Amino acid sequence: MNVSEITGNFHRIVLCGVGNEKMGDYGFGSYLAEALLRAVENPNFFPLNCRDVPESQAGVIIRFRPELLIIALPLEFGGKPGKAVVADAWEALEDVPEEFRFQLKVTLGHLKELLPWTRFVLLGCQPGSRREVSEEVKNCVRVLALAFKDVVD
Repeated sequence: MNVSEITGNFHRIVLCGVGNEKMGDYGFGSYLAEALLRAVENPNFFPLNCRDVPESQAGVIIRFRPELLIIALPLEFGGKPGKAVVADAWEALEDVPEEFRFQLKVTLGHLKELLPWTRFVLLGCQPGSRREVSEEVKNCVRVLALAFKDVVD
């Protein structure tokens, strides 16, 4: 996956990490946001750990006024655990795990109304285990964190 293809020419970017860290691989978005908080020092790149309540950070996202909003989360698309994909935020909602889907759908609708010029994408990672973080998902987070650091830092 080429991170520069995701970020494109966008200058102000928010990465909203969604996940439940008590559910193993289903904490993917939170793990990635935390890794990026430590790795990237660019004031125009704003990683947020939204945990399993993306609506809790809507005000922060709106005030930042991003050109691109990347929602990183576990995505059940039938791939091998640890495989990452980029998808249109509205087209891939059915692949979002049920425990995150409703809140994400409502939050995306709200943000789209208030940020009509912002592009929205999902950065998903296929989860495997609900009990622990698999090596595949840990590796996915490491690779993505390094790739984002190279592109946006």
